[in-house]
Amino acid sequence: MVQKYEPESLLETEFTIAYSATTYMGTFLCRCRIWIEDSNGLRIAGDDGYRDCGEGNYLTIDFQDQTYTVHAKVDGSFEQQKVRGPFNENTCYSIHGSVDKWKFDQKSC
Repeated sequence: MVQKYEPESLLETEFTIAYSATTYMGTFLCRCRIWIEDSNGLRIAGDDGYRDCGEGNYLTIDFQDQTYTVHAKVDGSFEQQKVRGPFNENTCYSIHGSVDKWKFDQKSC
């Protein structure tokens, strides 16, 4: 199933979509957060809460034209959040594993 990020406010919809980050969800019984930050470390799109990251789901986050990093965190994990970037293009990822050992890898789109 493909899930699209829905803007939280009308303000977020008033820009031209330039980039997207698509993540394949392949964790075992985990909830995760995937979000985008700009070059100043401010969240510009994506999750502010946890979602089901079970096998077979996809999440696509669209956002405006700017340098960005992609962040991932698994609920209940002692592992640090994972950060990828900076980027100025469309990107794709896979989040997989379990709460005790998970990975967030960049993949070809």
